[in-house]
Amino acid sequence: MIEALRDRFGEAILSAEQVGREARVALAAQTLTEAAAFAKERGFTYPADITAWDAEDELRVVYRLVNLDSGEHLVLTVSVPRSGARLPSLVSIFGGANWPEREIYDLFGVRFEGHPDLRRILLTDDWEGHPLLKGGSS
Repeated sequence: MIEALRDRFGEAILSAEQVGREARVALAAQTLTEAAAFAKERGFTYPADITAWDAEDELRVVYRLVNLDSGEHLVLTVSVPRSGARLPSLVSIFGGANWPEREIYDLFGVRFEGHPDLRRILLTDDWEGHPLLKGGSS
C-alpha cells in the first residue's frame, strides 16, 4: 500500500514504513481526504481508530484503517498547528468517523470542516477549552 500511496501522492507522503502487516504513513494534511478515499477503494474500509495527540509544537491526528479481507492495517498520520487546527471531516468517506472526530474536537480543539454535527460529545457545552492540550486549553 505504501508504494501505491507514493505513486499516487508523491511528495505529499512525508514518511512511510512497513511494520509487519501495518503500513504507517505520514502525509500532508491537504491530501487527507483524497488519500482516505484512495485507501477505501483499495479495501481499507474499516476505520478501527481515529485519535489525536499533542506533540507540543503541533497536533497529530491518526487514522487506523483496516482491510478486513487481508487483515492489513494502514495508519495515516497528519499534523496540524495547535492553534486553529482544521482538517476535513472524513465522515462522508467513513461514517464511523463521526463520533471520533467529535471527541477529537472536544478534547483537542481540531475543527473538522464539513462534519455533519461537530459539537462537544464528552464535555458539557459550557466547558471552556480543550483538556488534552498540553500546557493550556487554547
